[in-house]
Amino acid sequence: MIIPLEKLIAFNRNRYIFARATMVMVDKIGNIQEYPEEDFNWKVVPNILKLALDEDVKFKLGMEE
Repeated sequence: MIIPLEKLIAFNRNRYIFARATMVMVDKIGNIQEYPEEDFNWKVVPNILKLALDEDVKFKLGMEE
């Protein structure tokens, strides 16, 4: 399975911020060098969730520019 479910269940920070950050990551998928797939139309959300939960891609709070 692509999504590490034990990490998703154990996630104890603000889930709204996490969900919003992953949505932004999906929008900016072309800029993510750690993205594992060549085909950006297949399993995008599970791959982004895995990257975020494994902390391969980090997000920080702040104003969008």
